Amino acid sequence: MPLKLRGSLSKSWPRAGDKTAAYYCPSCATRRRTLSTRRNGIVSSRLEANRLSFSSSRPITTSSVIHARHVPPRLRELYDALNKIQGVATEQVNISRLQLALRGLESETPIIRIAVLGLNDATAARKLVRLLLADPLNTRESWEDALDTYDSDPTQGLLIRYGEVSESIPNNLLPTISVPSPILKKGNLEILVSTLGAETELSDAHFTADTFLVPTVTIPTSHSGRHNAVRYPVHRTVVCGRGVDGLVAYNGLVSRADLKKETSSVYGAIDLAVTAPQKSNDRIAFVDIDRADEALEKFRESVQNASLYERGWNGSGVQAVQDWLSSLRAEGALDPSLKSLITSLIDAAETGVVADENKLLQDQKAVILSDEVRENLDRSVSEWAERGHTELRGSLEEGFATKKWKGLAWWKLFWHVDDVGMITSEILEKSYLPRAEKEVIWTAGRFHQAGLGMQLKDASRSAQQPSNDSTSDKPESDELWPTQITTSRNRLLETTVPSLQAMAQRLVLFSMSTTTLTSALSALTYVSVPTASVYETGTIVAVGLIYALRRQQKQWESARAFFEDEVREEGRTALIKTEEHLHTVVQEGGPQNEDVGETEARKTIDRARKALEQVD
Repeated sequence: MPLKLRGSLSKSWPRAGDKTAAYYCPSCATRRRTLSTRRNGIVSSRLEANRLSFSSSRPITTSSVIHARHVPPRLRELYDALNKIQGVATEQVNISRLQLALRGLESETPIIRIAVLGLNDATAARKLVRLLLADPLNTRESWEDALDTYDSDPTQGLLIRYGEVSESIPNNLLPTISVPSPILKKGNLEILVSTLGAETELSDAHFTADTFLVPTVTIPTSHSGRHNAVRYPVHRTVVCGRGVDGLVAYNGLVSRADLKKETSSVYGAIDLAVTAPQKSNDRIAFVDIDRADEALEKFRESVQNASLYERGWNGSGVQAVQDWLSSLRAEGALDPSLKSLITSLIDAAETGVVADENKLLQDQKAVILSDEVRENLDRSVSEWAERGHTELRGSLEEGFATKKWKGLAWWKLFWHVDDVGMITSEILEKSYLPRAEKEVIWTAGRFHQAGLGMQLKDASRSAQQPSNDSTSDKPESDELWPTQITTSRNRLLETTVPSLQAMAQRLVLFSMSTTTLTSALSALTYVSVPTASVYETGTIVAVGLIYALRRQQKQWESARAFFEDEVREEGRTALIKTEEHLHTVVQEGGPQNEDVGETEARKTIDRARKALEQVD
């Protein structure tokens, strides 16, 4: 008998003859119907989770903004980050699961949704759920009868949640039964009972985590019998199989499914009566549903059968599944099931974005520049460098030959000392490779046109001169052309020019203070020594003045010569570095259109991951 699967396969869509079926939003429905049962213990409620569904015929485009009634402050950052992923990585994540995660963040105690899916049919799944939720201290309750007798379309599904009050069941929505089970209350759980899939006989069918964690249920859209398939996301799933065939089918599904980090979210419960007890683990449990049901009935008949109940129940293996359900709720900053869901969504978004980036890089690298284009670009760089060196010699010679620069002679410092910074800055602004700087921008434009923009930017970063100055740490991510000339000019303006200005001020101050001190010493000598003549005491003044002026002349001329040499060397180095990297880009670079590492999707995913770490 072929295994029936429903999940991410194409055959889970509406029936072929139903061409007029349209998407029906269960959360907007207000009509209700009544489900007949043998007892009055059945309740219903509106299908809140179906707001998280997709249409079977086409995906529903949801708004990127979800207006939450309330989001705890500590979860607001994570909520906003996940909400933004919905807009930047729509194709990479399952939107229904993403909205389930957002809904869970709107409460400190989120509802954890568990799907119990049967293989081929839901009979074993319904029986298992009844055993898990039944209270052996009470007599058989009405909801147990309703669950056993629910013989509707097995693909329609049945929702079980905690509650005490009986209500009518919404029309055209997922039927809901309210069960006063301590397990549901303590774990804040709700259980979806359905089957796993639509018919398929493809041995090479591809399954993903969505096959198990986003099961499909059908709901009637009208009294004419038309149905619509709705994707119902859950946090965890129990796959219930029967016999050896069910065990083989379950192992085959899990081995072929790409579960990745969702392995712990899928649990197997195989109804297989074995003579020797089988040890269960965190992946699969072997249960004997008939034996567990018999043990439950015996205990309900009389407490005298407690020992029989204990042996039968423990031997049935159902307790392992019950323990797994109870372990889903744990103390912590974030519910483990919700955290696992959010982590899976972030990982899926990141994997999809990385795949898109790699594809973009491959497409861009496929565009190869011709040898002729590279040769023309290489020649244009050489021509630019030649013109730059010629300009460096001519423009700086003109700048240092101006009247203003010559006006900064050592003997004119006394009245021009405050003009040193202004004059040297003006020379750098007007004579330090202005034409070469403009031409390198034009040359960079040709590089961008050829598709070498990104390599050009990287070359500019790597070519920066080493410096302890804080300006070298400024980000260069927005530069579109080499900036060695600009960087070297700014470094001269911010370091060398202030140093030259400060030195001029020190020399003038030293000369004036030295002359003043020797003059005072001369006057003091003339007054205190009666035999000292004016010529003798004047010698002291002359010696101090000559020493101060000679020192000022020697050091200032050396400083001016050093400044001129440093400016020429900086210009030459900037031209050489720019030329070398431009040649490297031409010879080794390939077309690049954008920095894929700085995409908005990447930033949003990183923000969501960081927010999750902070919450946890």
